Amino acid sequence: MSCKPTHLQHPNHKKGYTCLLLVLFALTPAQRLWAQLGAATPNGPGIGLSIDYLPPSHYIRGEDSVKTKSTTTQVRYNFGAMFMLSNRVDTATGKVRNWSLAAGGSYTKLTNKDYDNKIFPEELLGAQLALQHYRNINKRWGMVGILSVGLFTDMEKIDQNDIFINGGVLFVKQVNPRFSYGLGAMLTNSFGTPMILPAFMVKWQTQNKYRIDINFPEKISVSTSLNRYTDLGLAFRMNGAAYDVERGADKKRLMGHTEMSIGLENTWHLSKHIDFVATGGSILLNQTNFTEKKLSEMFSDKPNARLATNYFFSGGLRWNFQPRR
Repeated sequence: MSCKPTHLQHPNHKKGYTCLLLVLFALTPAQRLWAQLGAATPNGPGIGLSIDYLPPSHYIRGEDSVKTKSTTTQVRYNFGAMFMLSNRVDTATGKVRNWSLAAGGSYTKLTNKDYDNKIFPEELLGAQLALQHYRNINKRWGMVGILSVGLFTDMEKIDQNDIFINGGVLFVKQVNPRFSYGLGAMLTNSFGTPMILPAFMVKWQTQNKYRIDINFPEKISVSTSLNRYTDLGLAFRMNGAAYDVERGADKKRLMGHTEMSIGLENTWHLSKHIDFVATGGSILLNQTNFTEKKLSEMFSDKPNARLATNYFFSGGLRWNFQPRR
């Protein structure tokens, strides 16, 4: 699947948006859990908490791209945790086998003002539990198996339609200590009918004074240590989710949301295990689409509901179970 991220686009380019949403859903469930935490994501097994504030942003109509007087304010509370259940190393071959459990959630409060008709829900809740298994195949290749179940709802009515199940396999090649990539497939019911999507990931990072970290398609960042207690970075992040909503626009049940941001991320190391992170920057893309949970509507041409480009602030804590080096 060849996809290029869309920006503030013409409403007829809905296929590009759908392609982007498919890419986000083809991520491993564990990556989707971490995406909401942003800079507060633990570096391995640990726990993260963060709060995001997106000030009032003007609603842009999808049908004609006109900025309206209507505004939406968002406050988002995020939680994520990952625990290593077992980790075995064969001393003879060096092969690794481990099991981990990831849990996370995000609650968003939306304050909508001066809308003629209801577009966005007033609150959104997403919670997910993911079991992950990794094992070496040989010196270069490994396999990751994932199974997750999540609840993504507007909280007006919670039933089986709000439950999203994902599972799949990724084959990961460790090209060198700094670069790896993975290819595989995910089975998901996020679009109603269970379907298989291609899954992929790319990770590359340096260990120089200025660290470059590419974890596609979650983030691209450049950071440096100002001193032993403080790190400063610039990061581009991409996040997406889908929710089952009772009263979506045009009475559509599946609400897909895509968000892209760029900002400065300042980290203070409070101890060997605990960090405080403060982030501020710009929301480059804040886009929502409403469809039915039908494969026939997946690539249909429908306008997107957008919020204008705006700034954001975020703060969070992360507790890394392994001490910082």
